[in-house]
Amino acid sequence: MKVFSFLFFLVCVVFAEPCLAQQIQQPPVASDTLEPPPTEQELANKKIANREPNKAALMSALVPGAGQIYNRKYWKAPLAWIGLGITAYLGHDYFLRLNEYSKAANLASKNQDRTWLDKDFHDYNLQTLTAAQLNTLSDDSRRLMYMNIIIFSGIYALNIVDAYVDAHLKEFDINDDLSFQVKPLFYTTNYSHLATGLTLSLRFK
Repeated sequence: MKVFSFLFFLVCVVFAEPCLAQQIQQPPVASDTLEPPPTEQELANKKIANREPNKAALMSALVPGAGQIYNRKYWKAPLAWIGLGITAYLGHDYFLRLNEYSKAANLASKNQDRTWLDKDFHDYNLQTLTAAQLNTLSDDSRRLMYMNIIIFSGIYALNIVDAYVDAHLKEFDINDDLSFQVKPLFYTTNYSHLATGLTLSLRFK
């Protein structure tokens, strides 16, 4: 489960990356001349560009990973497939376990014949376990099944959000003319006590 938890954390970090990006633009420069109004072609191009995020999100909703391929972030698509594939497999496996353990627990509680059950089901002999033990296995399987369903849904949603945000970020212009620094700050308060903090410095070269 530790490996699976690490994989889920890695997928969340990768797909949450575009959500943390911010657009940094230079302040507008005053000009005495008026810019000409946009042409019909420019308006049409802008309208098409605005439709790209919706298209990417729809593609990822229909086929997970398709939006990432559309955005040319090819390395992200396999992460979505792996995450969804693992959680889907585990969810189905725990669903089968839940049914088998519940069926065996019901028979055990009624003292009915269990010899026809699978003798070696996932390394458990269902014919010899007590009803309490089977109920415990059933509850654990139900909990893990729901957990995988939730994680599957989370990865699926992140896949859509990532495609949508990535399509927006394609138009961002972050170049070497901008710099962003975080530095420690030391200052004195009104009572001459030394205090610390952080300063954020944004410079336009």
